[in-house]
Amino acid sequence: MQSTSSRIITVPLILLLSLAGGCASDIPPSGGAGNTGQLQLISSYPEPSSVNVSTSTIRLTFNHDITALQLLNALLISPSIGEYDMTTNGKAAELRLDSALARNQTYSITINKTLRDNQGRTLAVPFTMAFSTGIVIDNSTISGKVINNDFSPAINALILAFAEQKNNADKENLLTRRPDYVIQAEASGDFSFKHLTAGSYRIIAVNDRNNDLRFTAGSEEIGLSSIAIIPTGSVDLLFRLSRIPKSAQPVTVNYAATSSDTGSISGRCFAAGQETIVEALSQTASCSTTASRDKKGIFTYSFPALPPGTYTVNAFISSKSKNKEAKPQWNPGSIHPYQPAEPFGYYPETITVRPRWKTDHIDIHIKNAL
Repeated sequence: MQSTSSRIITVPLILLLSLAGGCASDIPPSGGAGNTGQLQLISSYPEPSSVNVSTSTIRLTFNHDITALQLLNALLISPSIGEYDMTTNGKAAELRLDSALARNQTYSITINKTLRDNQGRTLAVPFTMAFSTGIVIDNSTISGKVINNDFSPAINALILAFAEQKNNADKENLLTRRPDYVIQAEASGDFSFKHLTAGSYRIIAVNDRNNDLRFTAGSEEIGLSSIAIIPTGSVDLLFRLSRIPKSAQPVTVNYAATSSDTGSISGRCFAAGQETIVEALSQTASCSTTASRDKKGIFTYSFPALPPGTYTVNAFISSKSKNKEAKPQWNPGSIHPYQPAEPFGYYPETITVRPRWKTDHIDIHIKNAL
């Protein structure tokens, strides 16, 4: 089988992916029988977990032919290595760095699930490896989960980590700042940074449709943590992506129900805070209630008369400024000026409500609430 060689010269990040289409003219290899196995990275230089690395070249070898543009759109290196030339030749890719790697720095290379070979095969899961130019590899971690607005796993989300800038924390703009670390969520929505420099970070989740490693308002969904500054070692973080604003507003369906054709959902909420709002949402109904705290300090809630349907149930800790609202809405926060999301949790499975049917023990845990 013949292979073709392609070359891409990187440009500054803000232009990188918007101009990449004009930098490559790859032609897939022709002839020969195709291998139907899953796309995999089979070797790399530096090798995973290497230390004392001193190189101006990074090499990646796959089990199927790829192109430079395909790899460029899927390759994430944290922290940034600056500009580089990328060439591919069949299954092999090479990055030639324009500047030297930083001393005593751990670098993470992530290849996300958007990478496709010339036959459309993809990686089963995002691939991540690390190497260090020093004698040790940073192993500080932060982990959590990203869900869509409808509580399904956000399988395409990128998670961006920004090292805390203590002297500029109140003025920094995450809309324009380059992230220090980037990874992609797994199919379950779970993510884990495994090679962070110890410290604290602001972290956001983005459905990065235009591949620019930033949030673009109006065309992309974003999720913020309920914790403004997240220390390494944090676990069970939860991010819910916001909806993209639309001109059309949802239609409210009024349902005249009687006790004979409704069902109920009840349970507990394990949370800190003064007030917890619980929502039961279906395609045709949206109900909310305020959970009450029992003698043991546990919130309990009940929806005694829900129209039949399939529901998701979630809860959030309402901010004090919204306590007087007739129906408080969950606040997803703001990226600029930065405001954390209200702490929330959700029941991981949908609940089917049937007439005259009681569903109990739908318990919700709200974690990482400060």
